[in-house]
Amino acid sequence: MRVLFIYPSIDCPPGINHGIAALSGCLKEAGHEVGLIHVCEALWAIPTMDEIKDQVRAFQPDIIGHSVMSQQYAWSVDVAEALRDAFGIPQVIGGVHVTMVPDEVVEEAHYEYACVGEGEFSMLELVERFASGGDLTSVPNMRIPERFSPTGEVVTNAVDPFPDLATLPEQDFELFDLDHIVRVKKGWMGMLTSRGCPYKCTYCFNKEIVDRYVEDGAAKKAKEYLRHFPTERVIREIKDLKARHPHIETLIFDDDLFTLNRQYVEEFTSAYKDSGIGLPYVVNAHVQQFSTEMAQQLKDSGCMIVKYGLESGSEEIRRKVLWRFMTNDAIERAFAAAHECDLHTSAFIMFGLPFETREQIFETIRLCARIKMGRFRWAIFFPFPGTAGYRISEENDLIDREKMARLGNYFDGSCLRFGADHDLLLEKLGKVFHWYVNAESDWPSAPIYRKLVDEVESWDRDAFERHKEALQERDRVLSEELLEKCIPHYSIRYSHVMAVNSEFVAWERRELATAGGSGSPITYTLD
Repeated sequence: MRVLFIYPSIDCPPGINHGIAALSGCLKEAGHEVGLIHVCEALWAIPTMDEIKDQVRAFQPDIIGHSVMSQQYAWSVDVAEALRDAFGIPQVIGGVHVTMVPDEVVEEAHYEYACVGEGEFSMLELVERFASGGDLTSVPNMRIPERFSPTGEVVTNAVDPFPDLATLPEQDFELFDLDHIVRVKKGWMGMLTSRGCPYKCTYCFNKEIVDRYVEDGAAKKAKEYLRHFPTERVIREIKDLKARHPHIETLIFDDDLFTLNRQYVEEFTSAYKDSGIGLPYVVNAHVQQFSTEMAQQLKDSGCMIVKYGLESGSEEIRRKVLWRFMTNDAIERAFAAAHECDLHTSAFIMFGLPFETREQIFETIRLCARIKMGRFRWAIFFPFPGTAGYRISEENDLIDREKMARLGNYFDGSCLRFGADHDLLLEKLGKVFHWYVNAESDWPSAPIYRKLVDEVESWDRDAFERHKEALQERDRVLSEELLEKCIPHYSIRYSHVMAVNSEFVAWERRELATAGGSGSPITYTLD
């Protein structure tokens, strides 16, 4: 059988899709042929519908699979209907969106099959039954809309238990144009050492996934969701990738929580250190599952950046809205442990949260100013359908549907109803959140940034619209002046929603100068 995947990552950072890589690995091991249409404007121009049809026609698939997040769902629907009209090829949708809101997707009936949850073996079984003429109505994890059902009714099959990661075939990274992706990402390569997370953050999908598996009898508790690939397998995959793609310069482990299992961290860091791979790497950590001992293990093995989900500096917002039960003291201790071991730190920041006040946003700003992390990346809260955050927003009539439909990302505005003044504040912060942090710091640059913040605060909507496009250039010009004088500050680097500590920027430039300018700087982009 010939299987063609379509992966839209429009208005998203470029990269591979681990789910598709895993699906392709399973299908190819079983002897099937797999192709991919990867749609990402950061990598190539977005194809027209006719160009997509041409690619489908050239590959001649027996079945088409779509892996879709919520913001790309409408685009995917248009493609699915156009391809059905043109070719009549059966289509499957999988990914986060359908897993979170399967009933809605099935009711809308744009795809013959909807795959819920982790679908490697389910997709393989569906393809095998297509090939053999078997029963297509009883494949685990699959749902069939009434429109396409041979029984005339909606078919809903329970999910199978989470797969043992040790039993999965190796991921098919080569399905993607890896050389091009890695070049665009300045040498970065995303990997996984695990799947799952036992926490219940309202803006994330992990809780709902676990609930689905428990409801279907496929799991008993959240801890079953967190699984690790065998360390020796991960090390082997990295070595193979490095051999095939020598321009990979930095690994980023995309695990939701790399540091949750202390024993695995100790095992992995020891194996990585002894492997001779020698590439710096980046991990996601939880402030309540981190220590100086762990930080030292990471540092000794080659880890360069530890990223934490800080989200909000308001303990009340974290507790009541985000369901993140950690204190600011715990957050500051975790960052301090990493800094003590000379690890570069990164924080994910979120604002525009339900019920969040201006003062609570400033609690976040002041916490960042105290911690002095290596960098932080911010986002404006977006209520993804199916999450608890969506339900909280919907139940309190906070979602502006028109604004939600217009938003392609979670950086450029909010789709919640806050009012004109708060909307304007969020958009200003979306441009220069780091100026507010600099202004609240105890750095010598603080008075300069306080004047800038006062200027931004004085703008009404019309003034902001006139000035906003020039803000990034103003930021860079000022940053270069401060760098010349060795005055600490944050400035926009690598992404329009990432601010980096000037100490790191200066270090990076020294490294490039030491290399004689022969290579590219270590630009830790997009994360």
